[in-house]
Amino acid sequence: MLWQHIRYWFRQNRSSSEAVAEQLPAQPEAPSAEQAVAESISSWRYHAALTVYTPLIHLRKDGQKRGHHPAHLQLVSDSDASHGSWIPYRPDGFVAFSAMNQSQVDNLISDAGAEREQTLRFLMRFREIFESKVLHIDQKLMQIYALADKPEFAGAWQSVQVDNFPDNVFLAELTKLRGIGSQKALMLWKAGLRTPAMVHTASDQDLLSIRGIGPKLIAQLRSQSAA
Repeated sequence: MLWQHIRYWFRQNRSSSEAVAEQLPAQPEAPSAEQAVAESISSWRYHAALTVYTPLIHLRKDGQKRGHHPAHLQLVSDSDASHGSWIPYRPDGFVAFSAMNQSQVDNLISDAGAEREQTLRFLMRFREIFESKVLHIDQKLMQIYALADKPEFAGAWQSVQVDNFPDNVFLAELTKLRGIGSQKALMLWKAGLRTPAMVHTASDQDLLSIRGIGPKLIAQLRSQSAA
């Protein structure tokens, strides 16, 4: 008899608990780690990579602010995104490091410092000259070398981590031609063919006079010019 009373009481108590549970509002699920990180971000700011190879368009974006996540150019590891990245910021104005990958963190830290603004101004002026469609290559080199004499750019010039600057930046453009490596690019440079456009317009005779360039490579260069 006692056992029957206990079993009856247990059933009644369980039924009451289930009824109360049905009346209670459903508890919201705890936010995931990704949701928590996303909610801690209030804005995104573009951080250009301060190198002589960063195009002017990316340097001019430096400091631009967005209230939402700009999907393009987000990861530094992407093919074209080595020129900069969108850095997440918290509502308190501090960088949201928890939402960044290691490449973004390294990029941000390497460019930090009081001299960043001076370096940015120098690189923007350099790229304006380098990317000019009007200036001849000799004029570009003269104006770039003149930047070293400007007091406001003295420190920035010294900070450029490129050997044989600025010549090697122009040589890098030549290596973008298929079939042209660093050695052939140097040969072209010494022969006075210092830009891809100059290579494309050079005569076969001029190209054949350069060591390492034969008819097959000339045909390859001509096909790139036509494209």
